[in-house]
Amino acid sequence: MSDVNSQTLHVVAKEMSVTLADARASLEAYAERLDQRELLEKCAEQLHVAQGVLHLVEVYGAALLAEEMELVARYLLQATGTDEKRHLDGLDSLMRAMVQLPTYLDRVLSGGRDMALILLPLLNDLRAVRGTPLLSEGTLLLLNLKSDQPAKPQPQSDDEQGVDAVSVARKLRSKYQLGLLGLIRNEVIEYNLGLMAQVAAKLEQVATTQPVFQFWWVTGAVIEALQSNGIESSATVKRLLGQADRQIKLLGDLGEARYGENPPVEILNNLLYCVACSSTDGGRIGAVRKSFKLSEVLPFDDSIEQERASLSAPSVKLMHTVALAIKEDLAKVKDVLDIFVRRGGQTEELRAQLDMLRKISDTLGVLGLGQLRQRVQDEITELNKFLAAGSQPPESALIKIAGVLLSVEDNLDEHLVRLILPMPPMADKGGLTSSDDHEFRQVSEAVLRECVVNLARVKDAVSAAVQNTSEATPPGLDNVPQLLRGITAGLLMLGKSRAVGLMDAIGTQVRRLIEMGAPKPDAQRLERVADAIVSLEYYMETIQSGRADPWYMLDNAEICIKALQDEGPSHLPTVAAAPPTDVNATVKISVVVPDEAPEVIHPPTVVIAALQNMGEPADPLILEVFCEEAKEVVASINSGFPMWERNPDDTESLSTMRRNFHTLKGSGRMVGARLIGDFAWAIENLLNRLLDKTLPRSAGMTSLLASAVAALPHLIDHLETGRAVQAPIGDIMANAYAFAEGRR
Repeated sequence: MSDVNSQTLHVVAKEMSVTLADARASLEAYAERLDQRELLEKCAEQLHVAQGVLHLVEVYGAALLAEEMELVARYLLQATGTDEKRHLDGLDSLMRAMVQLPTYLDRVLSGGRDMALILLPLLNDLRAVRGTPLLSEGTLLLLNLKSDQPAKPQPQSDDEQGVDAVSVARKLRSKYQLGLLGLIRNEVIEYNLGLMAQVAAKLEQVATTQPVFQFWWVTGAVIEALQSNGIESSATVKRLLGQADRQIKLLGDLGEARYGENPPVEILNNLLYCVACSSTDGGRIGAVRKSFKLSEVLPFDDSIEQERASLSAPSVKLMHTVALAIKEDLAKVKDVLDIFVRRGGQTEELRAQLDMLRKISDTLGVLGLGQLRQRVQDEITELNKFLAAGSQPPESALIKIAGVLLSVEDNLDEHLVRLILPMPPMADKGGLTSSDDHEFRQVSEAVLRECVVNLARVKDAVSAAVQNTSEATPPGLDNVPQLLRGITAGLLMLGKSRAVGLMDAIGTQVRRLIEMGAPKPDAQRLERVADAIVSLEYYMETIQSGRADPWYMLDNAEICIKALQDEGPSHLPTVAAAPPTDVNATVKISVVVPDEAPEVIHPPTVVIAALQNMGEPADPLILEVFCEEAKEVVASINSGFPMWERNPDDTESLSTMRRNFHTLKGSGRMVGARLIGDFAWAIENLLNRLLDKTLPRSAGMTSLLASAVAALPHLIDHLETGRAVQAPIGDIMANAYAFAEGRR
């Protein structure tokens, strides 16, 4: 896969993951309720979408698997007369493919080659459900390979003038058949191969169209490989050369032009596979290999088997998914315990948590995590003692249970990943011990976490400095140089040399903005500094979460820094101006509160202070993918908000809303849609305060959140069409920060 396609795949990976997860959920639901055929129809539609995207980013192996899966799903929908066992077998094959497709995509995302041959057993299982002929290794290995080698008709002697491919095919077919018959019978093999080689060479020489030339050029290379003992004269090879005989007949019957309209691609691919497997590298063999780039796609047999085994084995991503599900259950129990300790309640509320803890314990047992399971079991026993006696557990006991659950949650990822990853080399071999490796990961995560926090403090301080209208030095400004040095040192310790250089450059630009006596920066300069900071912030957050380096965000930061360096320091004078009316040109946002004097709100981020002329993603594909994802997230918010609005104690709906705004923030910043990204962060910040119960819910706050939810479609429409945002985005953001900071 090319670098460009690889970048595009990384962009659509999140959307693809959501689509495949939805398809799997639909299939699982259908397997439980076979009468709900609309679930299987939905699964087929989602697989069709996935197939289209995979073709677009040229991950052909995954696209082929998605196509076969869709065909099986539609076959099961249409095959009403199929017996129950065959129907269930089809569902089983489809489910196995549904599990392995995301794993295959993760392999490609991690730098592995897109090699459909790895998927061969799975593809043939799916084809067997429909009774379709099975695929061969040659067809899969060389799928979508092309050669630009043109036809090379040779100059003809005087007595051969007027001889074309059609006349040669009709005249020499019997000669080719004679050689083929001798080869099949294993009689005088060298002589018979020579006859076939002569016919192939002649057709290659007189061909005037690329399909005819390439077919006989490759056929000649296979015959050459047989002559040099590069490949065995197996039944498969003989069958292929027999199919080539039928191509001679078709050429003679149709003529070269009509024959080229429907060339025998599958036979050609299988012939190419034979050339690729040859242990010799003669004239035609070497030329064909180079032209079709066979050396780039021919794997070793043992590597293929290893990759096939890895697809069916548990993956790191799968383990993290399992961990996330267990952590959500643990969080629910901890929330109940926390509320019980602070507010009190009925013992029945705690009794319901026993079932949840047993479920967690059983899951840990199935996964083979006996140590963690035993710790949960001990707390189940402890809690059950109090409940069986009809007494309310003391606060200390509940705190202890919550502490144990928190410890289980902290150690879950390490224990799960250890199940599937080999242990690191021992210290006596010059490597890290398991303990050392774990400690290094913990230190790395802590350093990145501190860097992200410090960068947020820099943003706050810079925002206050830029918007400061008094002569007094804004609080926190003196700490900025120290914070910048700390971030740089942290990145240097982690070996992120490119990020270190960019952090130094950002520090230089920040110091120019906040130094005493510096002129008020113009909007474009402020926007570029903000963009560079947010890009580096997203980079560090992504690394902290354990994902691959998002190097494209460093590219974005580098572009911003270069533009700042090229234009030099800002010398625009500060001119008093009338308050702007366009929200996209607002630096200071005035919020008018009924019956009160207007209050000037200063949102505490550089980005929100630089909302002027926000540039949106230029790449149409990236923009389209983000908008489709954003619409799904907004739909989830629209369904969850009314539930929380009606029931203030519905923390699950509130938590889901917070996660959805967090998704909009992260993905918006990633693709450059800064307005929606920072709008989402303003709301997420407020929801965090509600979730941790440091803010009480009020009517005004609920009304504000309703306005924020209603504004989201306008932001997406702005991205898709470029039309001005009709909602009061600036006012909503400013009020959200005012509520979060206790100023409302």
